Amino acid sequence: MFRRSMSTVAVTASRCLLAAAVRGNATTPPTPGKVRVTFIVRDGSRKQVLAPVGVSLMEAGVENGIDIEAACDGTCACSTCHCYLDDASFARLPKATDDELDMLDLAVAVKKTSRLACQVKLTQELDGAITATLPAEVANQLK
Repeated sequence: MFRRSMSTVAVTASRCLLAAAVRGNATTPPTPGKVRVTFIVRDGSRKQVLAPVGVSLMEAGVENGIDIEAACDGTCACSTCHCYLDDASFARLPKATDDELDMLDLAVAVKKTSRLACQVKLTQELDGAITATLPAEVANQLK
């Protein structure tokens, strides 16, 4: 039987994490009560944020410095928090309500995986599983 000392296992794990960090694909470990969300911002860069369970995707972005306009403060009365979810993220969420779909009709360049970030509630099950892309432009009907 093959045996390794605990120090050998720890060193190997540390090397793997370091290698992942050097390659740029290290991820933040899970945190109870928090959800990891990835935003692809308008310049194409990826920003991973940590948000409390129960907040909306919009709140997670705004609280972490992501440039989401959120003109109606999350009341589903505009489309300025419109985002695109990747197919896997979209499939994990409940269907959009009629109110959300009505507001998405006002958004620019809607796609099949479009959602209003204010209507996506973050749950522990979504930890690390949500990737939202911000569109190049938004339409603010409240101005």
